[in-house]
Amino acid sequence: MNKGWQILANVVLYGFLLWLLYDSTVVEWDPWFAYVIAFVIVVAVVVSLIPRIHAKKVSPGYYPFDE
Repeated sequence: MNKGWQILANVVLYGFLLWLLYDSTVVEWDPWFAYVIAFVIVVAVVVSLIPRIHAKKVSPGYYPFDE
């Protein structure tokens, strides 16, 4: 059930970003804000599609190169 809430939250957040992009390009022209929102969407999609970018093992106080 936890995974379902994450998917729902992502759909809502991406929908909000797409609405902001639509609002800043079609409704009221604001190219700088549209560029920033598009950049955020592209980075989010790239990070989600490339699994090597995700952190595999993260725990507080653990540093992999600590000797």
